[in-house]
Formats: sequence, C-alpha cells, structure tokens
Amino acid sequence: MKVLFILHSTGKASGGHYHSLNHISRVVGRELTAGVITVGSAQSPVLADNPYFIRHVVLQKTGDLPGFFSQLRELYASFEPDVLHFFDTESLNFLLLIPATTRYPLVMSKCGGPNPMRKKWQQVDDLILFSGENYEWFRHNHHYKKTRIHLIPNRVSKLGLLPESKRAERKDDGVINFVRVSRLGGAYEKTLMDSFNLIEKLSVKYKVHFYVIGRIQDEARFQVLRKYAEDKELPVEFITDERASKGADFLYLADFVVGTGRSLIEALSLGIPCLTPAANCSMPVLVTRQNFDGLFATNFSERNRGDDETLATNLDNIERLIEEKEAYQEARKTSLTFFENYFDVERVTGKYVSIYNISLNKAQGLKLVFRNFPYVVKSLLGLALGKNS
Repeated sequence: MKVLFILHSTGKASGGHYHSLNHISRVVGRELTAGVITVGSAQSPVLADNPYFIRHVVLQKTGDLPGFFSQLRELYASFEPDVLHFFDTESLNFLLLIPATTRYPLVMSKCGGPNPMRKKWQQVDDLILFSGENYEWFRHNHHYKKTRIHLIPNRVSKLGLLPESKRAERKDDGVINFVRVSRLGGAYEKTLMDSFNLIEKLSVKYKVHFYVIGRIQDEARFQVLRKYAEDKELPVEFITDERASKGADFLYLADFVVGTGRSLIEALSLGIPCLTPAANCSMPVLVTRQNFDGLFATNFSERNRGDDETLATNLDNIERLIEEKEAYQEARKTSLTFFENYFDVERVTGKYVSIYNISLNKAQGLKLVFRNFPYVVKSLLGLALGKNS
C-alpha cells in the first residue's frame, strides 16, 4: 500500500505539525510505501531530510495554479498512492480542486488546537485527533456520522540528545536551566509571560537561566516580549536563528521544559520534568501524576486549567525538584512513563495501517468535494488575496 502525506507549507515552515508529519511518516514508511509532499509558499527545513520527501509544489498566488495542477496530476500518476493523508485543512482544500483526488480515501490529522468554533468543520473519510477535547467534540457531533474518528496522541519518536560536538551553547552545571521551544511573537504569549513570572520568582532563591528558542513569527510582538524580559533584568537568552527550526536540538540544555503540545511531549521523551501553562494561573504548572489527565485532555495548551491542589502546591513542588535530587530523578522517571504510555509513535504503526486498510473500501469520493466546498472557496479567495503565504 502507498500513502502520500501532504502538508500546506508557509512562513518559517517549522511548526509542530511539520514535526508530527515527519515522525509519523517515518514510522509508517517502515511498514508501507510512503511519500511526502508540501504545497505552499515555503519549503520546510523540518522535512528536508525526511527519507520519503518527494517534492515541494509552489502555490503562493493564483498564477501558480496551472503548475500546481500539472505537478499533482504527474505525482498521482508516478507515485500511484492508495491513500492521501493530510496534516492540515489548507492542503486538503487545494487538492480537492483536482478531480483525481476523489479517487482516493482521504485521511486527515488535526494536530491539536481548540475545538472548532462552528458545528461543522472539514470532512474526510478518517479523522485522526491528538487531544481528548477534540476527540469528544467530533465523536458527539452528528455532522460526522460518516467520518471515522480516531484518538491517537502518539506523534513523537523518542529523541536523542544533540551530540556534544554539535553543541554551540554549553550547559553550566551550577545553574538550573529552563527551556521553552515555541514560535515567537503572536503565539503562546501567555506561556512566555507566565514563564517570565516563574523565572523572576525562582531567581530570588536559585541561580536559574531561561533559554527561549524559536523562529520569530511577528517581529514587533517579539520585541515587546524581549524588552519586557530586559527591563526586568531576567536571566533570559533568546535563540532565534535558523537552528531554532529544530528547537528540540537544544533540549540538552534543559533541567526543566516549559512546554505546550508537541514541545512538551518531546521533552517527556528525554525524561525531562515539564511545566505547562494554565489559564487560571500566572505561572506554568508542573505536570505530575495527579494533574496529568486534565492537562493531557487539553493537549498541554493555554486552554489548560489547574485544579485547586495544583495551584496551591505548584511552586513548592517545583522548588522541591530543584532542591532534592531524589525527587528530581523520580520526576524524570515519571516523564518517561508518560511518554511511553501515551505519546510514543513507534507503538501505533499498526493503528495507522489498520486505518488505511479500512479506508480503502469505505471512501466517500465525490461527496467530500461537496461537503468541503465552502472551505475550498475560502482557500481560493485567500490565495487570490495573498493570505496563504
């Protein structure tokens, strides 16, 4: 069986869903024939060394559409996919413009994010979800009775630490290092501001350092955040160059990680104690056995809410891990257990193969074009107005 993975690629082209596609396609490719393409204005550095990457198809303006159609028809003929697996809605919308797309089962991964604002969202044959909140929303929505809904949070292969010979930054063993990997400016600003609050509080008692790693999404917003840290004289270091496209390479620096979604899961795979934002707390909260289920349900996002016990004991729990080596080592074991039980993509290859096999005989075909038509039109308008770059 041949599976073609597809992603709309724009901007810095290095968000979490690029990494999820990278990891999932690699494990699926060991069992099936896999291919990866991106469409859009930017080629992704995350996927550059993926062994199944075929090509990037430029689609930045309406004038690119003839070439886009031609390259996709050629790709369908040469690769001969059995299933199309999308990792975002834009790529689905654009490929539905090609009549041949309806010949294949359409699978899509919704890579986190809040529940849709409206009762309807894009429709496919099989929808794979990473979070419990998304799963419950779609599972109980009558508009999705014809869509097979799957909860598969596993999307990370266990990471290895960057070899010492490639490490530009050096870890000072006398300092407690916190690391945050994220897009900067215009996204996750609460998480960063809450992290500043925590670092300010801890720096009164401990020698701490905060590494903030990510590509800049909005320069003006980023400068506001940087100035805030500088004015507070916080021990913060920003790493925003091209290396930040693979932010996980810097996790060797971390004693703790402040994570959301995928960035937290990558840290768990290395056994690093993790903190995550909470909507009802002005500092990130430590992920523990007691609060894990609630934070997992909202995908370790800024939609998290800490329970009363978490809020009351959070700072004490963090300080305990800083001060007590045995408690810290136990927290490391707990992080690894979370990863192995819930997020290791190596454990779900069979689930993906099963989804693809079932979809072969139960594709909805042309009906999906009509059900997605309003979204296809919206994407075309965005392309015409230059909003897809």
